[in-house]
Amino acid sequence: TMIDLTIKEDFPKSEIEFDQRFSNIDACYDNLAQTRWSNGFICEKCGHNAYWITAKYIYICTKCEHQYSLTAGTIMHGTKKPITYWFKAMWWFTTRKSGVSAVNLQELLGLGSYNTAWAWLQKLRRCTVRRDRGKLSHRVEVDEFVIGGKKPGKRGRGADGKTIVYVAVERYLKRNPQTSEMYWKMGRNRLQVALDYSSYSLETFINHNVKKGSIVATDKWRSYQPILSTRYNHELINPLDQKGPASGLYGAHLIVSLVKRLIRSTYQGRLEPKYLQNYLDEYVFRFNRRKSRSIGKKFMRIVQQVVKSCKINNKDIQFDLNPISEYFSLGLSA
Repeated sequence: TMIDLTIKEDFPKSEIEFDQRFSNIDACYDNLAQTRWSNGFICEKCGHNAYWITAKYIYICTKCEHQYSLTAGTIMHGTKKPITYWFKAMWWFTTRKSGVSAVNLQELLGLGSYNTAWAWLQKLRRCTVRRDRGKLSHRVEVDEFVIGGKKPGKRGRGADGKTIVYVAVERYLKRNPQTSEMYWKMGRNRLQVALDYSSYSLETFINHNVKKGSIVATDKWRSYQPILSTRYNHELINPLDQKGPASGLYGAHLIVSLVKRLIRSTYQGRLEPKYLQNYLDEYVFRFNRRKSRSIGKKFMRIVQQVVKSCKINNKDIQFDLNPISEYFSLGLSA
């Protein structure tokens, strides 16, 4: 069933309020039910709206007796930990500026296994991307960069042993209420691990993330030329013409520098490429909500995404057995 993605004002606005509201199992399951059935329970099989709840929080339609589990088929499928643990993990994951690491989560929840904490965070990171999220618009700066340890040889495009990442950053004009002057403001961004620099890969990334008709600003790399002439207004940028925040690819370069600095400072460049997209998705989730007036909204967004999520078996996630390499969680350092 479709879930209403509008976040109502009924969300915790502080950790104290969170603890008061979600300290017991009943409150957590009630919230999951309200998230799943925003307009009240409706049986997907017969359309009836009456139900009863078992001691194990299974919702059963009183007419056809079809059963619904609020955790089955989601990332919480088959969990043996109390639902209150998951809610606390979601709160820490979304509300801490630098996120929460597997080591931290294991300690905070008193989990006996580091792998359990690590798997929970990997599953939550996969819930940071809305399938129907809106595309970037206005003026969108697009660029690519590489992530990887220091290795000899060619730098930049064509470097070996590096992971390629595409970046797209939304910029738009906003009026300063005090001076009435217009200035370029940073909007949302997207980060995507890529296989190569081909026109096909770049076109797929741009079409998936940028609204048709938008201004797309890029450097003069030849792969951009054939893909931006029809759907978008292509703005070619000479890197030498960069003259501050209002020109060139300032927004894209800023995001690149923030991500690289973050990885150098917290991971010392030791980040497994197979997990990189999950961490980039978490970074984008935090960055795009950096100006949110309430931390509770970010928490409720993750709850919505978890309710809509699909089952992920622990065996499908290859555990990182070295806590040191995942000691810190990606966060926004700006």
